[in-house]
Amino acid sequence: MQTVNTVRVNRDWLDSAIKREGTLERFASKVGVTKSTVSRHARRQAEASPRFIGAVLAHYPVSFQEAFDVTEEKVQVRRARMVKTIAA
Repeated sequence: MQTVNTVRVNRDWLDSAIKREGTLERFASKVGVTKSTVSRHARRQAEASPRFIGAVLAHYPVSFQEAFDVTEEKVQVRRARMVKTIAA
């Protein structure tokens, strides 16, 4: 099985940041994303996009290493792509 490296928000950091803001909605507002985006990150259903990473680093005095985790995850190919060429 193949693996890929990706970035996810550190769950402990996110939980404490939400707790400091009081609500998930306030955290989302401060970062400039929707509460559903933060909810997906909290449930580990989303990878951290460049926009989300930038917003967190711009609005919180935190390093990348504190707020995010680089993970290696297994991936499964669900469909194959076939490329056609003209046969002579």
